[in-house]
Amino acid sequence: MKNEHEHPLAELEESLGYQFQNPEILQRALRHGSSVASDFAGSYQRLEFLGDAVLGHAVALMLFKRFPNDDQGDLTRKRTHLVRSERLAERAALLGLDGWVEVGQSLERGGGRESTNLLEDVFEAVIGAIAIDGGWSQARAFIMRQLGDEVDGLDERTLLLANPKSALQEAAQAGGLPLPEYKLIRKGGTDHMRKWVYVVTWNGEDVARGEGRSKRGAQQRAARRALARLGLVPEE
Repeated sequence: MKNEHEHPLAELEESLGYQFQNPEILQRALRHGSSVASDFAGSYQRLEFLGDAVLGHAVALMLFKRFPNDDQGDLTRKRTHLVRSERLAERAALLGLDGWVEVGQSLERGGGRESTNLLEDVFEAVIGAIAIDGGWSQARAFIMRQLGDEVDGLDERTLLLANPKSALQEAAQAGGLPLPEYKLIRKGGTDHMRKWVYVVTWNGEDVARGEGRSKRGAQQRAARRALARLGLVPEE
């Protein structure tokens, strides 16, 4: 049975695993600049700025302790993988932040509350809010709950599959070869259902083809298949 004295964000606090001493800080972390309330109460931008720094520090410390034999380059690659926009937006969605964030009517109509950039921003703003309300230890504990399992599961294949284009480029550089090139083979479909087809060229040879609903998606698919042909990742 719900306690009648609970504030409106108590359900979200339960999902976050942290109870705010000052719930107004959490409310601000959920307020986009387009919200009518942001004019007098402020948006999440300042908290996002702080949360981004806290997240970077916490993840760096987690990786430093978890991988004592990694050099700076390895640690940097792992950190980039963990804090990429798509991953943070996914964590925000799993926490249900898309349902709590306050947005203006135009953004609401355009489905803006579900955009990757907004969800990433809100996730970082919540981290900043926890840091202000409860201090570094509470913010770090929250980040560990959200990303700790992924840190433990990091391996080379995971990093390769996260961004195949970058992985293929690094493989070329390591072998002293020219960088891979992507050639558009075909573009079709309607404006709302576009299909792109790219082929990736490796050391002067066409290696693999990829299709997708965006240029980036098609190129990533081609790079993924090229990595498989090179034996760096399993076949799809």
